[in-house]
Amino acid sequence: MGKIIISNVNDEERNWDSSLNWKHFEQDDEHKHSFELQRSAVSNPVLTNGKLEVYFYTIPPGKVNFPYHYHTVNEEVFHIMSGQGTLRTPEGEKIVSEGDVIVMPAGENGAHQLINTSNTPLVYLEVKTSTVQEICVQPDSEKVVLIAPPKFIAKTFKMDSEVNYLDGEYEFRNRLIR
Repeated sequence: MGKIIISNVNDEERNWDSSLNWKHFEQDDEHKHSFELQRSAVSNPVLTNGKLEVYFYTIPPGKVNFPYHYHTVNEEVFHIMSGQGTLRTPEGEKIVSEGDVIVMPAGENGAHQLINTSNTPLVYLEVKTSTVQEICVQPDSEKVVLIAPPKFIAKTFKMDSEVNYLDGEYEFRNRLIR
């Protein structure tokens, strides 16, 4: 059963997610310092047994939150709380600033990337659905990320690395019928 949660972006006791460690994403030297952010969970389906994820994010000046991507199932909403940045979308780049609310639908039309192009931190609230396993597509690098809650198993693949659906199944079947 869910519970009511109240959280404040100005809370100095906020617990920033130390598990969001970019080293895990094995950045090469060219991209080593491009992607950087802080995240603090307000609500997470794993903890609340709900269907929404809610986070506060801070992107330092000159940094990017995530690679350009879209979700095939889940939707996202960003509320820019302070700062200014550039939102990259299929329609081009748009300046976003304090007070803006951005709704990203699932699918290619909702592709996005948030870049802090200012000299101050960009702080935003993210609310997103998290109802099923998800496929996230990164069009720039032609990759797909398979995401399986609740333990957040995430695996990344190049789109052109395909195997036959029955690859390896014949050998397994033969072991079963012996």
